[in-house]
Order: sequence, then C-alpha cells, then structure tokens
Amino acid sequence: MQYSPCRIARLSLIAALLIFTFNINSFGQQSKTRTNQASRKIGFAEAQNLLANENEGDLSKQPGKFSRTRLSGGQVLEVYYPITTPNPRRKSRPVTTPGYGVLYESELAFKEANRPRHVLEDLIPNGHKLVGDIPQLVAKLEKRLRLGAGKLDYSRASLKRVDAYLAGYLSSHSTMQTDPQLFQELTAYYGETLRRVVGGAWRVREERVSELHKQPEPNIILNSGGAKEIKPWSGLISVLYDEDKRGAGLMKLFDADVAATK
Repeated sequence: MQYSPCRIARLSLIAALLIFTFNINSFGQQSKTRTNQASRKIGFAEAQNLLANENEGDLSKQPGKFSRTRLSGGQVLEVYYPITTPNPRRKSRPVTTPGYGVLYESELAFKEANRPRHVLEDLIPNGHKLVGDIPQLVAKLEKRLRLGAGKLDYSRASLKRVDAYLAGYLSSHSTMQTDPQLFQELTAYYGETLRRVVGGAWRVREERVSELHKQPEPNIILNSGGAKEIKPWSGLISVLYDEDKRGAGLMKLFDADVAATK
C-alpha cells in the first residue's frame, strides 16, 4: 500500500519514537541491528582521509557544507562539514559544531538506510506471526478490556466493546503515542471478525519496499474471485493515528469495509 509523502513522514516519525518506547519483537530488532552494522559514524578527520584521491561529491555536494561520495572501494561516504554560528551569549566567540562522516559499507546499504519505510515495519513487523497468533492476541485483547474468555465473539456488535475502550484510550493518548502490542491485538480481532463476515481468508502478502526489504502484510483475500484484498490494518491506522479520521470507531470502519466487498 502506498501513502503520500506527508503520511509517510508522519508515520515514519511515529515508528522512530516507538523504537525507544516499546519492546518490539525480534524481527524488528534484527532489522534495526542490520541497519546499524551497515553504516557507522566517523570523525571528520577520518572522513577527510578517506576522501584522499577520491572524486568528492560525485553523488551530491554542497561546497563547505555536505558531500556524498562513492568511494573506489564501493563504500558510500557522507561528510558533514563543521558549522560556525554566532554565539548569542558571547558575540565575540562564535560556536563551531564539529563535522563528521557517515560511512556505508556499500551503495546498496546506503540505499537501504535511506529508503522509504513501510508503515507496518514497527507496528506489525511480522505479518506471518500475527496471523498464526490470532487466538492468543484476541485473548490478550479480552484481558485488556477486562472481559471474560469468549466475550469477544467476532460479531459486529462486539466491536462496540472495543470502541468503548478505544474512546478512553484515544482521549489520553496523542497520535504520536503508538503501542504495537495493542495495534496487533486490534488487527487480529478486527481482521478476523471481518474475515468471517465476508467469507475471506488470511493471506500474507510480501510487499516489496526496497531491493533488500519485503514487508509481510496480513491481508484478507475474498474467496469469490480471489483477486480482491482487504487490508484491515490500513483502516485501523486511520482510526488510531490519522488526525483527521481518528476516533471514527471500528463499527463504522467495519460497515465501510463490508460494503466495499459488495
């Protein structure tokens, strides 16, 4: 699923914040580790040494400020030059911010580090695992809502109970506060409720995001025809995080998704 640049920027910021706030599963942690290993920050002097006998700025350059260079060894080096600005407290002594470099192990690693992020990368890192864990996730949602086992019976009416909980949750949380565990529980329950009504089946689609990354999306395919898919997580993103559509409720979303299948 493709989002506008504005939406991608907003959700990328959300994802960046939740890395430090919440404990995501090992899939996401491994992905983050690989990115860190593919690049490293180096001192300005070391960066300058690496540029010796290289065509600095062959990829991009702002003289005296920034350069991006493809090194002869296949690495990519970004150099950020020192910046000197006036000191508001001591006008006679300007402040200098040290320069530094970022060294990527390859051009492919550079592209991967700077690629657009899929909105699910941190909310649902592994769509296959979510589909396999639906019963457990629904049980956790029942516990979160302080309901007995089986009270969430996959009916349209049961979504009222979830909406009642979300009304209180959204009133005390901003669009920047994300909870991957809650999002996965809601996706599992809402998606399974929707699947049963429309007579569909779960299918995890490997959506290519870049040369190295495919995002497993937990979608629902309709049995009649097989070509049409519903993305239950997409509507949930709007209900929880879209400032314009936030708080619409799962019942309203459910009715719209069911109507779209007819």
